[in-house]
Amino acid sequence: MDHHHQRSDSQGQQRFLDLDAEVFGHQLAAVLDMAAVPTAGSIVDLGAGTGAGSRLLRRRYPEATVTCVDNDPQMLEQLRGQGFAVVGADLNDGFPALAALATADTAGVDLVWASSSLHHLTRPARLLSGVRRALAPGGALVVVELAALPRFLKERGEALLEQRCHAAAAAAGWNRHPDWTPDLEAAGFAVTRSEVTATPPVTTAAREYARQWFARFAHLPALAREDRQAVEALRVRFSNGIELEPRATRTVWVATPD
Repeated sequence: MDHHHQRSDSQGQQRFLDLDAEVFGHQLAAVLDMAAVPTAGSIVDLGAGTGAGSRLLRRRYPEATVTCVDNDPQMLEQLRGQGFAVVGADLNDGFPALAALATADTAGVDLVWASSSLHHLTRPARLLSGVRRALAPGGALVVVELAALPRFLKERGEALLEQRCHAAAAAAGWNRHPDWTPDLEAAGFAVTRSEVTATPPVTTAAREYARQWFARFAHLPALAREDRQAVEALRVRFSNGIELEPRATRTVWVATPD
């Protein structure tokens, strides 16, 4: 679902994104409620990655054809194995031609989903104008970004350490994205912007996800040496020796043709 961090090996990256879906997946279900698309025959997931969002979309719209667009051949092969239609494309080149629509009895795409994918583009205007042309009457584009990196720590001293980790991550460019409202409006959309906050339960998956985040923080160049040492000491306690309070806020733009 989310690509704001530096990529590690493919298997580790897939596990990281799958953990996000497991821990915060119900948050994205709430995002779909905001989209107000009751039924859909054709859905496109832009920057589908490991398919966490695609699987959510398929569960919500079991009768729809979900087409996954990504530029990673390995990810596309995995998505194909999960039964999705796949398209390999660079989104900087615009909205791709979809073979599924050429034969489908549909006037266009009912729902386009872009979760933490638009901020990778250098030319978002080309893609957004193509999405608008591809949408069916009553269709919607849903753009989702993390408002801030997920937080996990509850105790004051540990929470302050996490805050410094987030500052170092911001200095490294993690989760950098604009307010997409002006870009969407310029492409001819009417836009509703809102935020959704989730505080999921503390599960084994949540503990693993927290540990993986801090493993990544430990390598941030801007993190002070003493904080790096504190992060390393903290990581061994995530299994059962630290009190967690997972929470994440995502910004949601629901865009419909104006």
